[in-house]
Amino acid sequence: MKSGRQARAASPFDNRAGPALRGTDVREMDQGARLMLQESHLDSLLAALRLEWAEPEDPRIAALAEREPLFPQYHRIGHKRQSAVRALTGNRALVERHYERVLSALVHDDGPSSPRWFAALLVPAVSRRRVLEDLLRVVEDGTPYPRACAAAAWKWLEPPLRYASEDDLRAGRPTLSSLAERAALADLEARFRAARPEA
Repeated sequence: MKSGRQARAASPFDNRAGPALRGTDVREMDQGARLMLQESHLDSLLAALRLEWAEPEDPRIAALAEREPLFPQYHRIGHKRQSAVRALTGNRALVERHYERVLSALVHDDGPSSPRWFAALLVPAVSRRRVLEDLLRVVEDGTPYPRACAAAAWKWLEPPLRYASEDDLRAGRPTLSSLAERAALADLEARFRAARPEA
């Protein structure tokens, strides 16, 4: 489904919730503020993709909200993320066209594993080095919340180590080609280790 108009591209450096949060230590932000930022960047991506998401009436969500007030927002965010992922999967040209918004959604997601969805879309569309370079810019120069999210997402964008056999895996002997991929990005890894925020 289509929405009315094209949204302005969101910057990965921009905390869309306003100036009050821009200088805030991410550890001092409550979860509601983090979710508000995350959802705002997903909404920007969905608008750019001309996708609308209507929240269905579900008494189970309302019941869970009585115990966990933030659950409806978690639920919405998960569905909105998957709507964007479905629209972008298999369409590298579309990912490249909306690269800034996809990157912004990635660096405003502090979930332990959910950033992998956008990471998996970005790398084949524009190259691993470009994504890591842009992620590094956020880690080095971004405001606190996207900076922390970008640092946590780094692991989903590193070249994976591959193993030719189970024996090699147990022995910790990755293939030479996968080691070479890591070595080719060693300059970015060194900058990341120097710039990443303290845990």
